[in-house]
Amino acid sequence: MSKDIKQEIDKLRAEIERHNLLYYELANPIISDFEYDQLVRQLAELEAQEQDSSPSPIQAVGSDLSTGSKVIPHKQRMYSLDNAYSLEELRSFLQRIADDTGSFPNLCAELKIDGFSINLFYDKGILQYATTRGDGFEGEDVSANITAVEGIPLQIEYPEPVEIRGEIYIAVSDFLAINEERRSSDAKTFANPRNAAAGSIKLKDPDEVIKRRLKAFFYSIAPTGASPVSTQIETLSWIKDKGFLVEPNHYQCGSFKELSDFCELWDKKRHMLDYDIDGIVVKINDQNLQNKLGFTNKSPKWAIAYKFKPEEKETLLKSVEFQVGRTGAVTPVANLEPVYISGSTVSRATLHNEDELIRLDLHDGDTVVLIKSGEIIPKILKVLPQKRPIDSSPIRFTKSCPVCNSILIKAEDASIHYCPNLDCPAQLQRRLEHFASRDAMDITGLGESLIARLIEDGQIRHLPDIYKLDYTRLAAMDRFGERSATNLKAAIEASKQQNFDRKLFALGIRYIGEKTARNLAESFGDIDSLMSASQDQLLNTPEIGQIIADAILAFFANNANLELINELKELGLSFEYRTVKISENLAGKSFLITGTLNSMSRTQAEDLIRKHGGKIVSGVSGNLDYLVVGDKPGSKLAKAQKLPSITILDESALLTMMEESS
Repeated sequence: MSKDIKQEIDKLRAEIERHNLLYYELANPIISDFEYDQLVRQLAELEAQEQDSSPSPIQAVGSDLSTGSKVIPHKQRMYSLDNAYSLEELRSFLQRIADDTGSFPNLCAELKIDGFSINLFYDKGILQYATTRGDGFEGEDVSANITAVEGIPLQIEYPEPVEIRGEIYIAVSDFLAINEERRSSDAKTFANPRNAAAGSIKLKDPDEVIKRRLKAFFYSIAPTGASPVSTQIETLSWIKDKGFLVEPNHYQCGSFKELSDFCELWDKKRHMLDYDIDGIVVKINDQNLQNKLGFTNKSPKWAIAYKFKPEEKETLLKSVEFQVGRTGAVTPVANLEPVYISGSTVSRATLHNEDELIRLDLHDGDTVVLIKSGEIIPKILKVLPQKRPIDSSPIRFTKSCPVCNSILIKAEDASIHYCPNLDCPAQLQRRLEHFASRDAMDITGLGESLIARLIEDGQIRHLPDIYKLDYTRLAAMDRFGERSATNLKAAIEASKQQNFDRKLFALGIRYIGEKTARNLAESFGDIDSLMSASQDQLLNTPEIGQIIADAILAFFANNANLELINELKELGLSFEYRTVKISENLAGKSFLITGTLNSMSRTQAEDLIRKHGGKIVSGVSGNLDYLVVGDKPGSKLAKAQKLPSITILDESALLTMMEESS
């Protein structure tokens, strides 16, 4: 082997291993599946040419195992699929099987969900555990989060040990809503639904997993004994009969013409679905023939994935604008000549940060190549410099806030620029909405439209002005009135009595959600103790890591934030945590609420349960004692009804328990 070829092989192996890490473990791929497969093919050709049999990443199933995670061996190995990127490649794969067996095989074609593989093990009809695919031989234990996934029964009518396998995904509509929520709080948005699903199932916080709205489709079984089915079509029917969700658009075909028509149909129709697909999985339908064909070191010889190519379109960059979020994060956004791509017309694409501007080397009037990352999020893939106008100038990241002109700040090792002015009008609207929201200060009546009117009218210039409103002037506003002003005044005054954890959440510190705010309030007791806490003290607080600790320290290092807190104190807001216990008679009992309660909000009910000593859990599992059911309950009720250890309560029964324990 020549030195140059050996270096190329080593380079490709290192590159593929890096992308395996990014895709499987970190759920953060930076190239498309097509680009990855081209690297694999290039390496395979070089290894075959040089007869290089040394260990290679293309011979192994990519591993999603996290360092230090609990792993469980699979009863049967989980393989990955070979890919075909053209109908000709697909035809060649099937022709080889036809040549070996003497006839064209009967096939089952299924839409390939672009999700995250999951393996469920049942014994005596009870779900024992859930694992990821891992390295194919063993998977990471994610049982704690599996009850948060829609479409997974905890019990099935099948007594024998069996593994049931499928794909966890996030619906497109849910994904867009989640990203919008994250964008509004200046959290990092997800690149595509697959990344979001992969990262979500491994989260340590079950409450956060529930917010990700995970779903699952299932498509195969691995029994430890004799199979209860003889074909793939029967497998899908069997899985559905046991209570699992099955993607409904599978198709049995007996000719390549039928198969190619099906592939071309769904290549065109894929954007009509509310879940992301990236191809068609083609399987030999007959299990006896599957067993005869067997496996390679990595993949079944009886199945292949026909992958859709991502659509690319050229368009013109019209301008770049800079947007300011609630916490002051400044994000560049490209305004594009509208172009129809992957099912919708796109005229804007986020550029994330200054690093992305530098990577692309964007200039005024550039022609850019646009794709949809994961077929969802518009992304500028690259610039075509050969089409660049001669007199165009490079686009630079702004040095000042586009709204208030404050000089932007950026931590040395960070990628995001921030506007430091808390009274910046762009931040003020969103900060006020968050402050008044139900789970924060719960100021009923102070919604988005009224906040906008009060800012425009000059009645609110910074956050403490909420507590300085002139209600006579407010009552005189068009379409408002005296009764509305009186009700708003009562809600604002009542908000002063919210506990410290709610006020801490309302301040909008980066990464501080409701649960984290409660942990901090319980640990430090008041805001003065929290403000003077050292980094070590913060890191020793339950569920507080380095990122959150740094965000807290940065927030309280800002004099404007300290002035804000002092002003709120002067206006009558106390920042001390009140531990109110009505009784301890619910101590040791766990509760979960589903549906809408009549006499109180879910948050109020959870607070009341805690005051009686009860504990709130995030999902239906053996750790749950009571499920409280309101109007229009979700899937949690059906799951809880299958577990005899869980007691189902209505709202009245919950209130009775509280009264009895007082």
